[in-house]
Amino acid sequence: MIGILVKIIDIYSLLIVISTIGSWFNFRNNKYFKYSEILFDYIDKLTEPYLKLFKILIPVGAGSIDISPIIGLTLLNFVKRVLVGMVFY
Repeated sequence: MIGILVKIIDIYSLLIVISTIGSWFNFRNNKYFKYSEILFDYIDKLTEPYLKLFKILIPVGAGSIDISPIIGLTLLNFVKRVLVGMVFY
């Protein structure tokens, strides 16, 4: 059972990474990646509610940096380590 939860955390962490990388590039309305807009919108719908909990914007020049993926991934990694620790305790 805990192994399944660890896999779910791994998959969700991967989705957060994909969502973050997708936000750096303009995959929307791209003629070479026809279905990328649908894919990234779906991934954003899955990850945004969790990342919104940690939304912290750091002003940098004219823009800002969102560190919510870093905080979210760190928390998921901590929960995963606790779950794995429960198995081997």
